[in-house]
Amino acid sequence: MSEDNKQDWTRTIAWQAMAAPPAHTMQCQREALQHQLEMFEEAQRKAAAWTKRRQVALETGIDALKRMSACKDAGSAAAIYGEWVSGSLGRLLEDINDMHEHALRVTEHVGKASQALFAAPPAESETPAAGQQVSAAVIGENEAPSPQPAPTPMREAAD
Repeated sequence: MSEDNKQDWTRTIAWQAMAAPPAHTMQCQREALQHQLEMFEEAQRKAAAWTKRRQVALETGIDALKRMSACKDAGSAAAIYGEWVSGSLGRLLEDINDMHEHALRVTEHVGKASQALFAAPPAESETPAAGQQVSAAVIGENEAPSPQPAPTPMREAAD
C-alpha cells in the first residue's frame, strides 16, 4: 500500500467514540449497575442458604455419628446412616438447583445488558450532539472539519 492510500483514522475514531449520546450511555450504565446490584443481592441470598444447608449437614452428621456409635447392631447403624445420606443428598440437590437458577439469572442479565449496549442510541434530536462538541477539540480550532460519516450502531459494527 502506498503512502497516498493510507488514511489517518484518528479523527474518525475520536469522533465516533464521542458521538454516542450521553443520555444513552448513562442509561446503559444505570441498567448495568441495576443488574449488578440484583445479581449481588441474589448471590448473597444463595450464599446464606448454602451456609445454612452446610450448617444443617454438619449438625446432622455429628448427630448421626453419635447415634451410630451408640448402636448395638449393624442394622440400626445402617438405618441411621441411610437417613443421614438421604438428607445430605437432598441438601446437595438444593445446592445444585440454586447454582442452576443463579446461572440462568446471570445469563438473563448478560443478555439484557448486551441488548441495551448494542441497541441503536436515540436519534440526535433527542440528545445534544456530543460529536459536534468534541469535533473542535479533536480537529483543532484552525482546521476546517472534514465531513464524517454517521456513526454505525455497535451491533452493525460487530457484524
